[in-house]
Amino acid sequence: MMNFQSLQTPIKSISGDETRKIMASAEHSLYQLVDVRQPGEYKGHIPGALLIPLGELPARFSEIDLNRKAIVYCRSGVRSQTGCSILTRLGCERIYNMEGGIIAYNGEQAEGNVDSGLEYFINSDFNSAYDLVMQMEAGLKFFYVTLAERAVEDEKQLLLNMARFEDGHMNKLCQQFGKKASDSELNVMEGGLDQEQMLVYFGAQLNSRENILQLGMKLEAQAFDFYCRLARRHRGEETESFFLKMADDEQQHLLKLSKELDNLL
Repeated sequence: MMNFQSLQTPIKSISGDETRKIMASAEHSLYQLVDVRQPGEYKGHIPGALLIPLGELPARFSEIDLNRKAIVYCRSGVRSQTGCSILTRLGCERIYNMEGGIIAYNGEQAEGNVDSGLEYFINSDFNSAYDLVMQMEAGLKFFYVTLAERAVEDEKQLLLNMARFEDGHMNKLCQQFGKKASDSELNVMEGGLDQEQMLVYFGAQLNSRENILQLGMKLEAQAFDFYCRLARRHRGEETESFFLKMADDEQQHLLKLSKELDNLL
């Protein structure tokens, strides 16, 4: 007998915990995350997720990378199940529905809408994407150094180590591209976050190594998400590969901080 369930295309499922582990591993580049919620719900999302509201999936199917496995999620897992069925019928074969939706996802989330932080790239006068990235790297280094000046001794050293991490990344970029950043100044750091606002918001909360590492992970997740969004915005352009490389670097930073937090706990 035919019923509602028999009308659904069989879809493989994946748990929120499995998704978190994949996105926090070296295999993250083999997967893409598709968020089928509405734009207003995207203000808190899994870093790197592509927002395509459920009703827009057929029209925007070309944005799905068929060379990667797709994990589709929504708020609770209901809309994503339908989204998986739609994508399967359109030709997306390696697809998973994230059970329980973002409610069941116990991992870092990025904040802001699809355009958050991009105004710095659009409105600021930079000679290249490289100059913008270097300014944001320098902004995060300054953020950590400033926090270190206010911290007690144990936390101070950890924050300075995190600042040197950003310094090392900038040196690596300089060597890779054979040039230094411009002298322009930007009051923003990785992820498109305002420096002063972040200092005010987090300055009083960093009273332990655990809190500092969690903050670092949040910032790296935000930066990873930011570069993913920039890459999608410049799809097919020369700068796309540069932003994808930056996203991968931020993911590696996130992995290192995650391991350090695991060791601490």
